[in-house]
Amino acid sequence: MKNFFYLFAVSISTILFSQKSYTKICNSKINNERVQISEQFIKEYFNKCENKDFSKFNNFILDKRFERKLNETYEKNCEESSQNNGKITVKKFNSAYLQDYTKDQDPIEYIVFDADFEKSKDMKFVCVWIYRDQSVISGIWISKEKP
Repeated sequence: MKNFFYLFAVSISTILFSQKSYTKICNSKINNERVQISEQFIKEYFNKCENKDFSKFNNFILDKRFERKLNETYEKNCEESSQNNGKITVKKFNSAYLQDYTKDQDPIEYIVFDADFEKSKDMKFVCVWIYRDQSVISGIWISKEKP
């Protein structure tokens, strides 16, 4: 029964995430300021994890939903990431994508960085979601592949 539930949960999440559509932003249209903010945030995020500093991020504007979730789960996420991935080193900017959006959604950019993972050879990228209009950080994601 556990295996069925696990398989069901993975299938549903795959279907839900596969519905997201992203369009690659050509290099000439990439906003360097958002890339820089994203890179600074993700480096500070991993630096704080490594130093077990779970204080607030005062130098960045975070989406309120993301900030609330981060405050609730930051310590746990850092511990799990450390166990699964070891030390994570962000190397360089890779690419940027724009999430396809409608009138009901704000445009979000998906900023992708190459990264080294001490314990995981499968993982290759660290990504930051950032709103286009105000450079508000909406989330982070560690992944094996780009969108």
